[in-house]
Amino acid sequence: MTPKLILAVVLVCAVVAAWVRLFLWHRSAPREATGALWRVIVLAGLQPVWAALLFFCLFPPGVRTASVDLVVATAGTPRTATRTPGTTLIALPEAPALAGAEPAPDLGTALRRYPGARQITILGGGLTARDRDAAQGIAIAFDPPSLPQGLVSLTAPRRAAPSAGFKVGGQLLGLPGATVDLIDPAGRVTDTQKVADDGRFTVSGTARSAGLVTFVVRVRDARRQVVEQADVPVQIESQASPKLLIMAGAPGPEVKYLRRWATDAGFDVTVRASAGGGVQIGDAPVAINVATLRSFDAAIIDDRSWAGLGGQRADVLRAVRGGLGLVLRSGGSPQDGALAQWRALGFTVSGRDGVAPIALSATTDADLARTRRGIPQPDAIADLDAGDDFLPAINRLTVTPGGEGTVPVLHDAGGATLSAWRAIGRGRVAVFTGIDSFGLTLTGKTDLYGDWWSTMLSAVSRPVAGVAPAFSGPAWVGDRVALCGLTSDARVERPDGTLATVRVVAGGCAGYWPVASGWHLLRKTGLGIDEQVWPFFVHPVDRLAGVRAARDRDATLMLGKAGPGPAETIHEAREIPGSPWPWFIAWLVASAGLWGLERSRLGRAPTQA
Repeated sequence: MTPKLILAVVLVCAVVAAWVRLFLWHRSAPREATGALWRVIVLAGLQPVWAALLFFCLFPPGVRTASVDLVVATAGTPRTATRTPGTTLIALPEAPALAGAEPAPDLGTALRRYPGARQITILGGGLTARDRDAAQGIAIAFDPPSLPQGLVSLTAPRRAAPSAGFKVGGQLLGLPGATVDLIDPAGRVTDTQKVADDGRFTVSGTARSAGLVTFVVRVRDARRQVVEQADVPVQIESQASPKLLIMAGAPGPEVKYLRRWATDAGFDVTVRASAGGGVQIGDAPVAINVATLRSFDAAIIDDRSWAGLGGQRADVLRAVRGGLGLVLRSGGSPQDGALAQWRALGFTVSGRDGVAPIALSATTDADLARTRRGIPQPDAIADLDAGDDFLPAINRLTVTPGGEGTVPVLHDAGGATLSAWRAIGRGRVAVFTGIDSFGLTLTGKTDLYGDWWSTMLSAVSRPVAGVAPAFSGPAWVGDRVALCGLTSDARVERPDGTLATVRVVAGGCAGYWPVASGWHLLRKTGLGIDEQVWPFFVHPVDRLAGVRAARDRDATLMLGKAGPGPAETIHEAREIPGSPWPWFIAWLVASAGLWGLERSRLGRAPTQA
């Protein structure tokens, strides 16, 4: 039952109960107490009137209203725009002064003033983020103007590591033969590129020391005149290197090349290899227990070392349940015990035991053919040392890891699964069936070797604590900024150090309207040592005008597609909820009349002295 029907049933029952009470009282009470018959009839008649007025007060009947067409002026609307007959011209705050226009602080206010609006015509550049939510479900007519000359797109990394390179890309409109410079915070030009025929460009820079910095993209036309400059905010953050433990049952080239790749990739690597007889070589000895493994983000262990851990495997698995990532790799054709250990971790192992070549690209297969004939690649000869007296074939186990909850993460060119992972507690375990994958580096496929191990470690490594809230950049002064991924109210520190509180609504998002340009700091908790801080940048209102115009245009065009179809009747009358206030006043009058009549002496016999 709907609330409306429930209220109707309750009020009907109340009226019937009041009638029964009034009838029984009239029969049993003395004549001088009940009064004249007309008094009882009036009291009984006012009961349903009172109930009906209360019902319409809570659920006022709809009002038929004719549909209206709104013409909404936004930024960039020509000053010659006027109201046409049969329409209402609304001017939003960013629109210029227009004759005959009715100002409105936002589109939502205009739609509340004219609830019969079924279609709106947008003039100018389009709706900003402030008004797009209010336009959902309404037919929109929008003929966007041409974008201004200059930058219409600019993409840059929000974060970069110290001393790391980064790229800034974008697109220009209407500037053939232009040149784009990237200028670092010290004012030095780090890169200069000519714009392609389609207006696209890419310039490179290098991050220096950690901090919040602002590079500048400078656009010069074919005559070398500066036509536009734009800020490129970059957060250079120095993060602790992820710690990786590599364990092997014996030293070998796979361990050497794996360590070299991991070090170049930014891992803090610790190697432990067995030389037999209980002798361990590599870095400083590492105790295999839960407390020690808690400091590592991932571990790579071969099958011989995994089998030799014995009872320490339980400590490794406890560390995995706490978040450690684990990759078990094969050092050759596995024995039944190794496959049994994989099955003990929840993997199913299908296929016959054996070894088969890994299917690679055509170029790589040709290189491998030369490798198997003992002819090393020219770029790999210098990489050989006394321990590498041959170039191995790159093979894999013919078994396929799978099972419930298992996610394949790596395949060869023939579709065979090389690696798969499954979750254990808060951590993940992956198995890798490749054998001697270091051979990729000796055949000129160093990038593929890095991709394989980067993919596996990215899938299983311990997750980084604290996920940054989503930021709907770029942002401009006076424009609404959406900050999502918040669980409670937060504070924003402005460039001048003042604080503003942002309130989180449904969905974990908060809206913020910046009043100053520059770096802002989103503080997730109260001020203190353990608070989490995320920076975001706000552009001045007069910068990146083309990028802002392109954003508003594209977003408004998408709204037009989401509105009612053209076949829908636009000018038919609509029914909207009426005002409850007239019904409320009438209900108060009826209540006062009932109360007064029941307590008055009107219609009753005079009291005997």
